[in-house]
Amino acid sequence: MSIMKKVDLVIVGADSIAVNGTLVNKIGTSQLALIANESRVNFIVAAETYKFSPNTILGQKIDIEERSPYEVVDAEYLSTLENVTIKNPAFDFTPAEYIDLIITEAGAIPPQMAYVIIRDYLGWTLEDLD
Repeated sequence: MSIMKKVDLVIVGADSIAVNGTLVNKIGTSQLALIANESRVNFIVAAETYKFSPNTILGQKIDIEERSPYEVVDAEYLSTLENVTIKNPAFDFTPAEYIDLIITEAGAIPPQMAYVIIRDYLGWTLEDLD
């Protein structure tokens, strides 16, 4: 956290953005956002509008890719561990409240306005989902 005292601004990309402004990005992004929030450093997401996920309007969850445990633990060692499950997610969720702004080619918006991007730029409305 001490390095964050030397940072003026944090900018990250996005793999996906939910209708409520939640960010899905590489593992570790949520921890970075938390540290930035606690350090009073602005946390900004730069993303193309196609990264917004219309299916989340109805509560559909965004699946997180689970990678092989052998990426983090040697196979020989893993076989010696009884009753141990190793999770190796590729992405994590960053809550909208840790995000100050999302910058897209359509403009800059607060994360709470993600629905506007989905509606106006991706052409999805609640009526379309009936």
